[in-house]
Amino acid sequence: MRVNIKHPSFISFLETVTSNILSNISVETYFTLPNEKKLRLQYTVLKLMKNSVKVRAKLNDNELKSFVNVIWKKNEESENYEFAAILKDIYTNFESVNETTTPKPKLKRIIKTNNAQ
Repeated sequence: MRVNIKHPSFISFLETVTSNILSNISVETYFTLPNEKKLRLQYTVLKLMKNSVKVRAKLNDNELKSFVNVIWKKNEESENYEFAAILKDIYTNFESVNETTTPKPKLKRIIKTNNAQ
């Protein structure tokens, strides 16, 4: 999927996603958190991001990773360094963080019946 990242509607979409995430979490103390809590916060941010993006687009894992990269760079430009650091950590550990946010498919249970008459 090719998207013009300088288009005004895409920029407003990025701002909407960012404001949605930042309204649900607090990122001010991210640099002082221990690693375990940082991972939980990364998980929460990625899950909120997936839910926000799901409203307008359906992205696969590679596209979502590219989206994380774009939103990370935009937040660095707007000097939102705490949130940009979270997004950078999500980008570098994308496979492990994304693995925990994707739901596992349910296994179908097959019920066997004995119809011996």
